[in-house]
Amino acid sequence: MTLLGTALLVILDASLGMWLGGMVFFSFVGAPTTFDVLGDDAGQVVNAIFPKYYEFGSILGFTAVGVAVVAWNRGVLDPTATLFIQPLILIALAATIYAQARLLPKMETAGDDGFARYHKQSVVLNGVAMLAVAGALVLSHF
Repeated sequence: MTLLGTALLVILDASLGMWLGGMVFFSFVGAPTTFDVLGDDAGQVVNAIFPKYYEFGSILGFTAVGVAVVAWNRGVLDPTATLFIQPLILIALAATIYAQARLLPKMETAGDDGFARYHKQSVVLNGVAMLAVAGALVLSHF
């Protein structure tokens, strides 16, 4: 493998790994711990983190899909695996962008009942994104 091929795979692994790690950490450690410590005040902290969380995911998602396209064009990624890698990254990216652009504004203006509904949607989208990124990361090693 060429130096360029190795660099592309490292960037792909790093972007997918950081994206997945960030989602897992925030979802299962950061947010729950913040609520355990701060109680009702945690909502302000988590709401301040959300835009950065989604922006981080979007940057890593665009990086990953761009690198995957270049790696595929260079013959670095397995062609069959790439048929799944790119769509999985795009699914995760779409879920992330939708949550940031549509759900966050609705969550910020909704009352308690509305917030609960939008939060459930955001949890589902986050789960979809996690599974898609994990799948893309695994497939990038075939």
